[in-house]
Amino acid sequence: MRLFRRAKTVSVPDRYGFGGGDSIEMSAQPDVGDLLGGLAGNERVRMVVGYLNHPEPAVRVAAVRLVPALGEATVAEVEELVDRLADLDAGVRAAAGAALWDVQSDSDCERTVLILRDEIRGHSMTFGAPSTESLRLGREPAEQVLQTLLASAPDDDAHVRLQALIDEHVVLPDSVQADSSLVLEFIEKVQRRGGDGQVATYEAYRAADRGQALAYLKAHPVAEEFYYLEVETPQGTFGRDINGIYDI
Repeated sequence: MRLFRRAKTVSVPDRYGFGGGDSIEMSAQPDVGDLLGGLAGNERVRMVVGYLNHPEPAVRVAAVRLVPALGEATVAEVEELVDRLADLDAGVRAAAGAALWDVQSDSDCERTVLILRDEIRGHSMTFGAPSTESLRLGREPAEQVLQTLLASAPDDDAHVRLQALIDEHVVLPDSVQADSSLVLEFIEKVQRRGGDGQVATYEAYRAADRGQALAYLKAHPVAEEFYYLEVETPQGTFGRDINGIYDI
């Protein structure tokens, strides 16, 4: 008779390069009351990140509670907490929401909002250029995570402040009505050749604010590849191509 032994360790990718290898090894059945065993510095952060991705929900909840409070959490720990807002387990999601408010109580979770903004718009800005390398959730999960974060607000005032941050930073075109009657200031229509030799057409306008820009873009769908409508506003530039509305 063959006996199957339960695995003693599990591993997850070492996405932040804290260790010497490509993965983080940890116990498959750790003591949730003492996950770290006195570790400090980068090794401590590495194992917190590892346990935040452990297959057992109870371990992930315990790891959430290990993330330092206000002003002490690392970028890696904050990003992992944001991921845990999309966890399949409701208890993990609730713990992550509470922890993010503890970690970012001085800014009303602005860092989290900016991370989710990049996920929703489909790119981050790296050295002034769009990049998709740091994206992990995707648009729909990120929109759901925003709602989880709002539901985690410790009180009504915090909820209102967070909603104001979301309204300021996050483009949610579905919340804006199309307005085909809008006439915007025309700037230019130009053709530009990209590095791959493809010629793209850019039709640029100027609007008074983000809401006006989105209302205009929703009313003007784009049916051609490599054709871009872009609208400049005091809050930034917004555009539309064959794939939909985006911000820059």
